[in-house]
Amino acid sequence: MVQRSRQPPSLSRFAKNSLDVTLHPQIDATLKQLKTCARSLQSVLSTFSNELQILHRIHYKGKNQHRSALFWRRVAEMRRYGDRVEELSLLSLVDSLRYSFFAEEAQQNSKLLKGSWTHYPGPSTVSYVHERITGSITLVQKMQERLTHVYQSFSLAMQTGAFIQLILTLAGIASRMSSLISELLPILEQVRDAVYRILLALDPEVPPHDDSRSRRALPDQSSSMLASVKTSIDVCEDTGVSIVRQDPQPAALPSPPNGCIDTAVVRDALSYDIPALAAVNSVEVVTKKAKRSPSERDPKQLKPKKKRKRDEIDDIFG
Repeated sequence: MVQRSRQPPSLSRFAKNSLDVTLHPQIDATLKQLKTCARSLQSVLSTFSNELQILHRIHYKGKNQHRSALFWRRVAEMRRYGDRVEELSLLSLVDSLRYSFFAEEAQQNSKLLKGSWTHYPGPSTVSYVHERITGSITLVQKMQERLTHVYQSFSLAMQTGAFIQLILTLAGIASRMSSLISELLPILEQVRDAVYRILLALDPEVPPHDDSRSRRALPDQSSSMLASVKTSIDVCEDTGVSIVRQDPQPAALPSPPNGCIDTAVVRDALSYDIPALAAVNSVEVVTKKAKRSPSERDPKQLKPKKKRKRDEIDDIFG
């Protein structure tokens, strides 16, 4: 297991003349490849550092308000993985290996790096760099996997409508980091292969490295992120799509043996009448009841009216 903090071995340089001459062209080509990889690493890591600084600022401004929210845990997870990638100091690690092929004055004078290499490091130094790069690839792959889950979590949180601007910004940062990690991974694999070639040239007895774990197939981040958003919309929203039912096809007649057609069977099949379905007419519902005539009413309801008794006031006013 790769340790998180490990001191590098003491650097020991040897003269170029002490190395086999047949290995010089191989090391020349490998150093040129490391130089190209170092430039690519500088570009990707600088952009990654800017995104991480924005994430740190957002976390600082909102940790007191959102520390109990579920989506805030994903923010802390992104910060943790981002800090781990920066702690690796990948660019310094590659540059230190390149500087070990030159004199000690090459670190202060960059013009000396443009010339031919004059020294080479010991196998312990190269093995240390190879081990750290291999562990970095494992970490980067894990971060790429977790960023996909983080983006899916933010996509689900946006459906609630709460803090939509903040969550949308965090989803953008997660997508940007995932894109940068996708660019960083192949560069690290090139560096690892180049360092292994140098190690194999200095120490032919080095066992072959197992890259089956570091080169495992990862899902496409853009497609998986879009699929996560589509899935969340399909689950939480009813589009109301109706199901079209097709009429069942009539059963096919069995084919007669030897390709012969029985005319009696065909005649019976043609003369068979399919019963038609009865049409169902719509019934108009009348909400108001029609008034019935007095003769049609219930006899119990026909009661004679009682005559009102006249009193003294009725006699006076008529």
